[in-house]
Amino acid sequence: MRKFVVVYVVAAAMMAVLPVVAYAQDKGPPTVRSDQEKKRDAEIEKAYKDAIRSTGNGVPQAAPSDPWQSVRPSPADNTKQR
Repeated sequence: MRKFVVVYVVAAAMMAVLPVVAYAQDKGPPTVRSDQEKKRDAEIEKAYKDAIRSTGNGVPQAAPSDPWQSVRPSPADNTKQR
C-alpha cells in the first residue's frame, strides 16, 4: 500500500511540474510599437525585398543533374534486353 502512495505522489508531482516548463518558455506580453517604429520597420522590409529582387534571388539556375547516371544502364541497353 505504501508503494502505491509513493508512486501516486511522484506521478502527481511530475504532473504539477509540467506546466512550469511551459510557463518558462513564455516571453511575456508583446511589446507595443509606435507608429514611427512601424513605419521604419516597413521601410526596412521594403528595402530588403527590393534588394532581394534586384539580385535575381541570388541563386544562379543550375542545369538538372542525374546522380544515378553512372549506375543506371543507358536507354539503348534496355531495348536490347527485351
